Amino acid sequence: MAEKKTKKRRKVKKEKPKKEEEKPKKEPMKEEEKPKEFEIKLSLPSTNFVVIAILFFAVGFLVSDAMDINLIGGMPTGNVVNPAVTTTTNPSATTTTLSSKQLNVIVLNDKRCPECVKVMPSLLAQLKTLFPGMNVRELDYSSDEGKGLYDTLGLKYLPAILFDDSVKDSANYNSIRGYLEKKGDYLSLRIGANFDPTAEICDNGIDDNGDGKVDCDDPTCRNNWVCMPKLDKPTVELFVMSHCPFGAQMEKGILPVVELLGDKIDFKVKFCSYAMHGKKELDEQILQYCIQRDFSDKYLSYLRCFLKEGKTDECITDVGIDKEKLNSCIQQVDKEYKITENYNDKSTWLNGRFPTFDIYKEENEKYGISGSPGLVINGVVARVARDPASLLSAICLGFKEKPEECNENLSSTTPKPGFGFSGSVNPNSSAASGRC
Repeated sequence: MAEKKTKKRRKVKKEKPKKEEEKPKKEPMKEEEKPKEFEIKLSLPSTNFVVIAILFFAVGFLVSDAMDINLIGGMPTGNVVNPAVTTTTNPSATTTTLSSKQLNVIVLNDKRCPECVKVMPSLLAQLKTLFPGMNVRELDYSSDEGKGLYDTLGLKYLPAILFDDSVKDSANYNSIRGYLEKKGDYLSLRIGANFDPTAEICDNGIDDNGDGKVDCDDPTCRNNWVCMPKLDKPTVELFVMSHCPFGAQMEKGILPVVELLGDKIDFKVKFCSYAMHGKKELDEQILQYCIQRDFSDKYLSYLRCFLKEGKTDECITDVGIDKEKLNSCIQQVDKEYKITENYNDKSTWLNGRFPTFDIYKEENEKYGISGSPGLVINGVVARVARDPASLLSAICLGFKEKPEECNENLSSTTPKPGFGFSGSVNPNSSAASGRC
């Protein structure tokens, strides 16, 4: 087919409705960038704890190749037995017997690991759907008994979920049998834990491993992002695609933080070097770049308005931005970076699929930004949850001297992805850590 007429750059007023463009298919991620199947990453400022997602739907529920299971609802539909009820049918009668067998479980955890503590209630609730009679005893590594058990069993990472031999008598033993390994007198459930309680924790002010060096002075913390350079005025760069639901989620989480800290930080929203949501995304990103450059005092108000429903023109009017001056910037920037020109030349697209957006190309390459969102604090890529409290804590790590605002109690609720400020998501769900 013949090429369509070259599209003109977008004006912010009196724009005629356009036909909705076909969205490019999402580019397959490089092999090393693909998240492992059934893996959920829980990243908070102090540590980086990874938990295999079978924990959240009860171990075995996600092993769909081995069992007939409905993953969408998170509940078993196949070979998982209701362990509390046994039904026997014979020609003359049907009888039901309730099982009273008690299963004993020890959970060995470490309160110094927020992620370890946070994940456990959800995990135990799911395990109890498999084992309703489960009797749980929780120990902390800080106690003599907890540390003694850790050493005796030769454990390396926490949390540890330890079943006694009574699990073998449970109706659903076979559902988790493949995930159990012998540890002394216990069967330890392999859950992908990676918190080492004997290692230095890099931000708690304690010499955890007894080498006389605390936190970031310890060589083992050298590559931990919490040991970023400290500045009088931290720099915070948030990389997003303007119409990426997960980018919007991070923006909604960070707005209260930026509004709280004000000019005590140098905050910028920057954009990924390619767009996955069509021409409208390119247009919006040029526009936001210009608002930040020429109307910096109005940008946060504009962004908050835009994140409600994505209504660009209404937000420009509501915030009171000079449209003539804005259009002049848009035209100049579009021409300088050849954004519309490259959009109309598919030979320039990333892998032939996504139009490029080169305003922040160098920064994207410098930090290895490969999707939306990406957060950089003081020049270091940070792995942070998307709720305001976690983001405030992470950014405050970048101060030489923390201001009093760092003591504020902001919301620990994770915003939902996409437009709109109502609604939230479980911080342990994939919706809390997705990326475009």
